[in-house]
Amino acid sequence: MKPSIPVTERRLAFAAEWYHAEAGIIRPFLITYYVSDKAVEVFDQRNKRTFLRRTKIPELTQRDFFVGSKINVFGRQFDIVDYADEITRTNLAKYRKKGFILLKNNMWAKHLGHFLKVMIDNKININKGLMVQFSPKMVTQFLSGKDVSSSSVLMNELLAGPAISLELIGDNVTETIKACATYKNPEHEASNIKLSPSLEELCECEEIRNGFYFADNEEDVAKDLKFFFEPGQSIIKECVFKNTTLAIIKPHSIKDGLLGDIILEIMSNGFRVTAMRMILMARINCEEFYEVYRGVLPEYIPMVAQLASGVCMCLEIASSDPEKDVHQEFRNFCGPMDPEIAKLLRPHTLRAKFGKSKVQNAVHCTDLPDDTNLELQYMFKIID
Repeated sequence: MKPSIPVTERRLAFAAEWYHAEAGIIRPFLITYYVSDKAVEVFDQRNKRTFLRRTKIPELTQRDFFVGSKINVFGRQFDIVDYADEITRTNLAKYRKKGFILLKNNMWAKHLGHFLKVMIDNKININKGLMVQFSPKMVTQFLSGKDVSSSSVLMNELLAGPAISLELIGDNVTETIKACATYKNPEHEASNIKLSPSLEELCECEEIRNGFYFADNEEDVAKDLKFFFEPGQSIIKECVFKNTTLAIIKPHSIKDGLLGDIILEIMSNGFRVTAMRMILMARINCEEFYEVYRGVLPEYIPMVAQLASGVCMCLEIASSDPEKDVHQEFRNFCGPMDPEIAKLLRPHTLRAKFGKSKVQNAVHCTDLPDDTNLELQYMFKIID
C-alpha cells in the first residue's frame, strides 16, 4: 500500500523510467517530490512496491522535476517521461515548456555569459547545452525542410565557426525568444509577449538579436532537440587538447542560477571556451572521475554526491594569450578549494565569489597539469 498524503500537502508526481543495462529493459517507476521538505518517494510500478520511502534529498530541488529531465536518486538515473496526475500537469505544464536556440559563432564568442545570465534571470532555465561544429553536410541536414529566409546566409554563418545549441525550459519560452529575435520589428509590436527591461536591454544589441536561430513552434523544437541531443550524434565540437584545461561548473551553481554569471566571469578575464557540453553524470562516473581524491580528501563522498546531483557544465578552457600556461592561470583564477579561505586571501577568484563550502565551491578545475588531457578525454569522450 502506498502511504496516504494529506490533502493540503503540495507534491509533484511523475512517471519515470530506469534503464536496466544488464537486463536490457526499461522499468517504469512513479516518482513523487514533496515540496515542503524536499523529499522524494519512488514506487516500482512493475513490482507494485515502494522502491524508496519518502526520503529527504537536499541536492534535488523543485526545478529538477519536469518532463524530459533526468535525475539521480542515490546513484540511479531516472528519466522523467510524463506527469503522473492532472494536478502536477496543471501546475507545471505551462511553466515547463521546452525551447530550442542555436547561438551563432560571432555572437556567443562575445556575449555567451551575458546572454545566459539574462535568460536565467528571466526564469528561462538552461537544461542542455552543447558546442557543435557543422560540416556542410550537417548544415544541409539541419536546414532540410525548414522555412528559413536567407538560408544560404544562415548556412555560411553556421560554417564560420562553432555554434552552441541549447535546450531551454520556461514559461512561454518559445514566444519569449521569438519576441527577442523580432525586437524593434513590426512583428514584435503585434506580439502578446512583453519583454522585461533586462531582455529589452539585451536585444538592443543588433549583434545579439541577429546572432541566434530559434525554433518557433513545438514541432520544430522537438525536431531540433532530437537533431542535436539524441545519443549517438557526432556533431559535438572536439576538444583542442593543446594548452587547454578543464572547468566544470557544478550542479549547485547551475541550480542556483549562476551558470551565466560564472561563464561571464571566465570569458571576461582573458579565457576562451573551446569546447562545451552539459551532462548529467551517473554516480559511478563521478566516483571514477574523483578517484584520485579517494582516501586523500575527507570530502570525497559528498563531492561525488554533489557532482551526481544534477547537470553540470563542462568547459575546455584556453587562454587568450597562447604564451601563458593556461592550466596554472585558470587554477589560480578558480582560487583555493575552500571558499572561506578564498574570500580572505583571494577575493576576486571564482570560488570566493560563487562558492559556499569545500564541496559546493562552484567549480572544479584540474589540479595537476598531467591530468588535464585525461580529464578532458573523460568528460568529452570516455563518458559517452
